[in-house]
Amino acid sequence: MDAIPQKIYELMGMIEARDSHGVEHRLRAISSLGDLLLKEPMEAGVLCLLECVRQETEVRIIIQAMSVLSRIKAEDAVPVLIDALLATHIQIYDQTGSPSFVGGDDSMRLRCSAAQALGKIGDNRAIIPLMSVLNNRDENYRLRLAVAESLGRLGDDYAVKPLIDILADDREKSVYLKESAVKALGMLGDIRAIEPLIDVLESKRGIRDKFNFLKEQIIEAVGRIGQPHRKASSSLLSALKDEAPSIRLAAVEALGQIGDEDCIEPLKQCVLDENDEVAKAAVYALYKLAGESFIRELLSQENLPRFLREEMEGYIP
Repeated sequence: MDAIPQKIYELMGMIEARDSHGVEHRLRAISSLGDLLLKEPMEAGVLCLLECVRQETEVRIIIQAMSVLSRIKAEDAVPVLIDALLATHIQIYDQTGSPSFVGGDDSMRLRCSAAQALGKIGDNRAIIPLMSVLNNRDENYRLRLAVAESLGRLGDDYAVKPLIDILADDREKSVYLKESAVKALGMLGDIRAIEPLIDVLESKRGIRDKFNFLKEQIIEAVGRIGQPHRKASSSLLSALKDEAPSIRLAAVEALGQIGDEDCIEPLKQCVLDENDEVAKAAVYALYKLAGESFIRELLSQENLPRFLREEMEGYIP
């Protein structure tokens, strides 16, 4: 027998021997099994991991098996992971399915891990179950947060509307969930998301601190979608004047990604921003939009800070 298959069978024996090997030993064996399966895929090894998810009652073992299944992108794991996401048809729920366990932290960790694994595997069979969890306001926000990010990873058009609904719903009080929905919409890159994203950005304008990270995420998502859009450009130009440097920075970077040449003059003003990172980002955005000749023109200005002059010179051969 070749060395890798033999080692895989040895590791499988360690994983399956619950009585003779402790949890820590089995966790290491599962991780090592994943390393070998990446080198040499082997159905028996995948089946061993699937049995861990189906039949195991030790939470850490199940989570480790899910992680490895997602790392090797085992499409055969999708039905079992969906069951884990929905808290049904796996041994740990059949055996310990009391309300205290189902609603407890261990169960939440399992379900979040299943959601994350489904996103990483990237199989569209997961979309409907993930959407059903996302749309259920009774579900824990941590689970819905993991689901939103996985829908973004899956990159399916059907995920756009429920994510927009989460973002726009005033009854949805979790800022963290909205941030995850924004991130997922940026990953999906669908132009339908731009107006809802900008509407939320505008609704938070003037509110300091509390929503800064959400606003940054929205601006970054709009930039990632990268489509010229009049309303988006107008809102991003307003964000260039925000008191928070992080928001100004995000706006400069997004305008550079969108590629709207009408933004060149406002970005030129940002070159002298009091925050060094904003100033440097403005130089890069202008280089992308207007090219080397524009950077040479900027260099002709007197009294440029040394760091900024060096930054500009870096874009000229």
